[in-house]
Amino acid sequence: MSIHRIAGRRAFLAGGAAIVALPFLESIELRTASAQTPAAPRRLIYYYVPNGIHMATFKPTAAGTAYPTPPMLMPLEALKSDFSVISGLENVPAKPDGPGDHASGTSAFITCVHALKSETTIQLGISVDQVAAKAIGTATRIPSMQLGMSGGSTAGNCDSGYGCAYARNISWADVTTPLPKLIDPVKVFDQIFAGVNPTETATAAAKRRAYDKSVLDAITSDAKGLALKLGRSDNLKLDQYLTGVRALETKLMTMTPVSQCMPGTKPAATTDFPAKVAIMSDLMVMAMQCDATRIITFMLGNAISGQTYPALGITGGHHDISHHANDPTKLSQLATIGLWEITQLAYLMNKMKAVTEGSSNMLYNSAIFFSSDISDGNRHNHDDLPVILAGSGGGALKPGQHLIFPTNMHQKVSNLLLTMVGTAGVTNVTLGDSTGPLAGL
Repeated sequence: MSIHRIAGRRAFLAGGAAIVALPFLESIELRTASAQTPAAPRRLIYYYVPNGIHMATFKPTAAGTAYPTPPMLMPLEALKSDFSVISGLENVPAKPDGPGDHASGTSAFITCVHALKSETTIQLGISVDQVAAKAIGTATRIPSMQLGMSGGSTAGNCDSGYGCAYARNISWADVTTPLPKLIDPVKVFDQIFAGVNPTETATAAAKRRAYDKSVLDAITSDAKGLALKLGRSDNLKLDQYLTGVRALETKLMTMTPVSQCMPGTKPAATTDFPAKVAIMSDLMVMAMQCDATRIITFMLGNAISGQTYPALGITGGHHDISHHANDPTKLSQLATIGLWEITQLAYLMNKMKAVTEGSSNMLYNSAIFFSSDISDGNRHNHDDLPVILAGSGGGALKPGQHLIFPTNMHQKVSNLLLTMVGTAGVTNVTLGDSTGPLAGL
């Protein structure tokens, strides 16, 4: 058997065996000595809202599981057993050098690293979603997704001398590299379903996968025979190649779907902000249901967002309103905006909970971190942050409680984020100023 024949089959696989996004299916059968049902994937979502929260209507007045639901959390009342409110956490690295709390708070949101105050020299650190992506991102076609509602360049000054990279990104690959987010639902849709043939039937898909498997078997057999005729250097190269073939073979063996995850109708372009937020939530659930990715960051707005809410009767910009100076009208408007933001979170959680996975559901198998760059918009403080931790992490978390950490404990957001990635099997890692996973969650 010639090397040209192997190369030809290799080229065929590269062009023909496109990676198809597949949902988690209960009927997947592992071809091992004893068949077993695979565990549902663990997902991680980091949900950022700008300008802080009206804490008086957000924070429960009692600890434990029987706390009275505060006004802002009423949209989550039916989901009370599916999330926890965590009070008393601080993000010390988010404190700026002088003015600039929004950009510094946004940059530290899930990096928990102090940003270098500069418009031109960017220096921060890896974010927790990318810590997770390095560990588990290869399990899916898209290691992680970065989504948002507002774009903009990373160049220039966005907040009192802090570069726009800090204000417009929460996902960071390393010290100097922010990961840009997709803000167009159509492009998000295309990313999720790249390579999927919506006209292919389940039967045709099964035949294609069986043929791909037979080609892989033939390649492996050919290569083993060829190895006897090669020198040491070429055998090392061939072994590296076969490692990739075995990895692809493993995927084909462990992912034998009954049906494909079909894309349905591509979302229409819209400039309506509330409608677009709902579409983005739908796409997040779709991406996870199809197992295109298991890690998502979402920014409801950039730092210092001036978003208006005419549908809520609010025509002023959000950031200006957040500087309320205890003005009753502005406080009422902030409470209304916060209520709407929590309603969007509830929409996402309900969509996830409706996706059945074995005896549980997608929300149960996920962990969602919901918070902001600051706590109170008027004080610009980075302690006692508004934090919701939703989902059960596949049973690793204990939702349904209001957990209060006394401020004198100086408990860190970074430690909560370590606990959260631990639900996805990412352990023995560090993040920013972390000291270890947070207990009691």
